Amino acid sequence: MTIKDLDAPARSFRWWLSEEEVGHTLAHHRGWRVADNGNVMAGKIVKKRIASSLVELGTVALSCGWAMRAPAPRSDGSGPTHVMWGVFDARSDAEVAAQVKLSSAQNTAH
Repeated sequence: MTIKDLDAPARSFRWWLSEEEVGHTLAHHRGWRVADNGNVMAGKIVKKRIASSLVELGTVALSCGWAMRAPAPRSDGSGPTHVMWGVFDARSDAEVAAQVKLSSAQNTAH
């Protein structure tokens, strides 16, 4: 399995970021990498799967409050994206992986 490093995201937080861009930002911040099958992986020697994709990581981040989209006046609520770094950084890789797994299981059950 090939693991690729993630470069810094090209877009600014002044804009609304897609779920994939939120996941990309969080993964880059932690130094996680993306496998050739799309999995987000932590660790260089002992590899741990965090999420099945950057989209899944971003979706869970938004639902758990690790990132948020502030509404602009008279908008649909899709204002600039903010990553709540203190909230995200307070969680270990294992906690993030567990939350992603739990959220994915809940979404498939519905």
